[in-house]
Amino acid sequence: MPQVRRASSARKGTRRTSARRQSAAAKTPRRLRNWAEAQLRGARYRAANAARLGASVAAGLLVLFAGILALLGQLDDTMDAAGEVVENRMANLGFAIDAIDVTGASVELASEAASATGAFEGQPILAFDPNTARVNVEALPWVRHARIARLWPNRIAVIVEPRDAFALWQIDGQINLIDRDGIVLDEVDAGAYPGLPLVVDRGADIAAAELLDALNQHPAILERVSAAVRVGERRWNLRLDSGMDIKLPEDEAGAALALLAAMHAERGVLRLEAESLDLREPGEMIVRALAEREREA
Repeated sequence: MPQVRRASSARKGTRRTSARRQSAAAKTPRRLRNWAEAQLRGARYRAANAARLGASVAAGLLVLFAGILALLGQLDDTMDAAGEVVENRMANLGFAIDAIDVTGASVELASEAASATGAFEGQPILAFDPNTARVNVEALPWVRHARIARLWPNRIAVIVEPRDAFALWQIDGQINLIDRDGIVLDEVDAGAYPGLPLVVDRGADIAAAELLDALNQHPAILERVSAAVRVGERRWNLRLDSGMDIKLPEDEAGAALALLAAMHAERGVLRLEAESLDLREPGEMIVRALAEREREA
């Protein structure tokens, strides 16, 4: 009996020792893995700190360098040089102006608009400033508005809204072609635009649109007007092809024209052989006879 118990105790002790060895063997890889992970986390943390420190040092050195250049007055030159290097590198990669597309203008005017942009073939497209180009194009007398944009990688688009010829303006013996806003488009010869109305004297260029809009409502008057003369930059005299003058008031010229149209439709006053019809007084029309008719009377 005692031997049996001892044998049993011996076997139990053997099993405990084996279990401990298996448990220790199982724990060893886990410890190594935990240690490796801890080392990896530490390395990452140290790398991140080193990167932040390096970035801070680099930024500080850059600020210091920029400050030194600013003190020496060379910061702008250095920045321009760096920008030029980048632009040229991009141009070598195909980002250089190859064509300028202009829409909204004739062939001759499109060429003028393209030249006004300042762009040229082979220019780095990054060196092209659309805003500056727009200002230059809109400075052309015949351009009302312009839109300019880069078309990557190598084209420039120019869209112009031209000014339309509206009237002829005679001042100091010179005849100019003007648009609706009174902007001079070109100096022209007499008779160059027979279909356009003629306005005369100082201030007529600016006030022409309002008068001509009113006249367009009364074709019977408009077709007889050979010129509209601005008087004292305040009011108009209409010179008819018959030689008669229509004196319009300073204010309410449209109402005076409506009265004149009604009187002509009723009595044919525009066919009178008279020196002038004076409409300067509201609701009144004063007819001034020709000098020879006055003498005969």
